[in-house]
Amino acid sequence: MKNNHKYRKDGIYHLDDGGSAKSSERRNRRRRKQACQIMKYPVGIGMFLIVLLQGSSIRDNIMTTERQKANNASYLHSILRNDENRNNRSFNTITNGQNPKLGNTFSENGKYRWTTESIIPPVGDQKSWAMQFFQGGKIRYRQSDFKVAYGTNKQEWEYAAEALGDDIRPPTVDYTQHSYLYPDIIAEPPRGGSYPAMETLGEILRKWPQNDLDTPPTPFVERLQHFDFNDPEQMEIAERYRDLEFPFKLTNVPELNAANEKWTDEYLSFHFDRSRKLLRDTFNQNYHSKELYEKYGHVQRSDGHCQESMDSFFAFFTAKNWNSHTMGEAPTKDTDFTFAKWAKHARYADSVGLEPTEPHYYWQSGASPQERQLPTEEWTMISLDLPSFSDPFPNFVSFNPAESKGIQCRFGERGVTAATHYDGGRNMVGMITGAKRYILAPPRECPKLGIVTEKKHPTFRHSLLNFDHINILNDENESKTMPQSEREWLEVARDSMAIDTVLKSGEILYIPSHWFHYIISLQKSAQCNVRSGREYRGSPEWGSSEDVLKCVGED
Repeated sequence: MKNNHKYRKDGIYHLDDGGSAKSSERRNRRRRKQACQIMKYPVGIGMFLIVLLQGSSIRDNIMTTERQKANNASYLHSILRNDENRNNRSFNTITNGQNPKLGNTFSENGKYRWTTESIIPPVGDQKSWAMQFFQGGKIRYRQSDFKVAYGTNKQEWEYAAEALGDDIRPPTVDYTQHSYLYPDIIAEPPRGGSYPAMETLGEILRKWPQNDLDTPPTPFVERLQHFDFNDPEQMEIAERYRDLEFPFKLTNVPELNAANEKWTDEYLSFHFDRSRKLLRDTFNQNYHSKELYEKYGHVQRSDGHCQESMDSFFAFFTAKNWNSHTMGEAPTKDTDFTFAKWAKHARYADSVGLEPTEPHYYWQSGASPQERQLPTEEWTMISLDLPSFSDPFPNFVSFNPAESKGIQCRFGERGVTAATHYDGGRNMVGMITGAKRYILAPPRECPKLGIVTEKKHPTFRHSLLNFDHINILNDENESKTMPQSEREWLEVARDSMAIDTVLKSGEILYIPSHWFHYIISLQKSAQCNVRSGREYRGSPEWGSSEDVLKCVGED
């Protein structure tokens, strides 16, 4: 029996059939095998080079496409921001298409989105108006009507942001460093309606239009009292204003200044995003998670979500009461943005001066009222970083923790405007980063603000008037397509009394119970607030819960 085996000679394997005398057939077979062994190396190398060249060509095509998309997006923004072309642009360019079935209507140049009939009541009786939107029986709530998912697909703004590269710039105006003129401290709160000094809403917006974020009054004149948190005497005065239900501000709040240093985008993304499936792989690739845990500690993950509006105006509503068949598309939707993606857009918005007609995003989070009852080892970073807000015992900021509803945090980007609303609880609003403009109106002004009073309506107890439109009421060309109900309400709201202030990082604004507030984010910002239960008495000067409850039909 022949013992076939292989042996190696000169780097080539040969097959030995065990015999010394080979027939010609065997010799030919052996030569063919030798030839194959010799040829396999150059053939393999040739195939590898072909694949490599094809792959390089594919990558070049992909990179070219990516660059083209980025350049197109960058060019789009140069067009949108060019004053010569602004009046000629179409709404489709800004919002990826206008669907008339959604109930949104616009000015002829696409610059203004009018308040839809479904969320702005007529001046007068609202019941018949509201009932038309509840026809068809029980409302079928579908989550898909209020959510939009982007997954890993890139949006146009991401290509534009990547095209900017290292050219990402800070906001044109950094309101944390802007010039302000502050009033002298008045130890005894003035009575009889002289504090705070009010103006009509129309006059406030004439002096500083809502969307003129790059040309603020300089200096901006503050009319609210400002008290240094580190000065005991000033804090005693602040307590007098708080007890009278007068708004005021606290400055130089140590824990807000500390949080300002701490709350970088990396820090916040670590706490919000690290368990999200969408980001987990990317997070582990971009960061050494072990190093981040060593850097930031093993703290409970914080929850948060992102909302989207087709422009800068964000409307409040109760989703379960929204009838998409009769009311059209919801004014805002939840997105699957991670915090890191939201922060990227907010930086981009500051850098390019995002127009109010483009989509805007708003990140929301908080800490539940139950969290403060847990051991501190189980607290999230929000409670840990804001001890006065989370303290289970009374302090100046959270002075009635038993009635607190937890901590609410809102992260805004340039231009995000939150519609007028009120909170029943006495509200301490702390600004950690950036700045926001607050327009405050007292309880007695409720009848002038377009508040929805029909309880079944999803916007009950809120006003969805966009006050930016007040400045065009007398412009026939701009406002000729404005719905009649919106025009009538804006003409009323224009004469309401209000006061505005800029809340900057390191400051706290006290908003008394039932005071209305309209909020404009002036730049990328982070703000958290805590409430200390309801105060029903209010003040003789500015009204109380009774005025608001009567206004909304709950007296």
